Amino acid sequence: MPEKDYVALAKQRITRPSQMEKKPKILVYARNKKGKTTLTASAGRGKILILDPEQGTSETKKVDPDVWPIRKWEDAADAIGFLATGKHDYEWVGVDGLTRFNAMALDYTMKVREARQIDAQPGMVAQKDWGQAGKVMQTMMVNLYNLPYGVIYTAQERVMESIASEADEDSEEVPMAFVADLPKGSRSMIYSLVDVIGRLYVVSVDKPDGTKVKERRLWIGENPMYDTGYRSDFELPDYIRRPTLPKIVQLMQTGHIATRRSSSSS
Repeated sequence: MPEKDYVALAKQRITRPSQMEKKPKILVYARNKKGKTTLTASAGRGKILILDPEQGTSETKKVDPDVWPIRKWEDAADAIGFLATGKHDYEWVGVDGLTRFNAMALDYTMKVREARQIDAQPGMVAQKDWGQAGKVMQTMMVNLYNLPYGVIYTAQERVMESIASEADEDSEEVPMAFVADLPKGSRSMIYSLVDVIGRLYVVSVDKPDGTKVKERRLWIGENPMYDTGYRSDFELPDYIRRPTLPKIVQLMQTGHIATRRSSSSS
């Protein structure tokens, strides 16, 4: 058996981040009716396929994006399989409702167990169902990450009691924290996969004529109360007013350029 040529193999495999084209992966979480689906659809008609388990896209008739309804867990696998073929013109995938996807994953693992276990009680969640649901969720998220397209994930918001985890006595402690509403394992996984984590919210803004208007904002900066942030090689603002996907991507691109320039000049 011929010996491997490790030098030739290294020349094929070794690369640099600056030579790699990486599509953006973004997570946005918020309370109900704050505009998660509207932000997802802002990629543009024909440019994004939205996997919709919540029928949230029914309110986006003006933009009228392409939607793949997800009624059961197997539907998501079919949609991802289609996207992986590359036989389409989509540049983005919208996963509009990770919180609902997680519930579907739990239902799926329960049904699989019930089909295999003769004495299973239908509809009763077993302890191991939670673990299996977490595994299938993480597999789905990794499969989406590996697609050569931009991906925007959305999730509901959960308010948690904040637990101090920093040993530094100067670290800021807060009584509560706002996080994506997912089990701990799935939440950690999606946080590790995305480039930007943002919290969507609405504020009232004063107009010159004295009236007020509602304005959506996406908080992405560091904040002790929010699970938000972005990759360290970007320079982004703390929040984006009236966010859209094109606006977020533009800021990521210009922020990346600014960071490269600052590092090259130092």
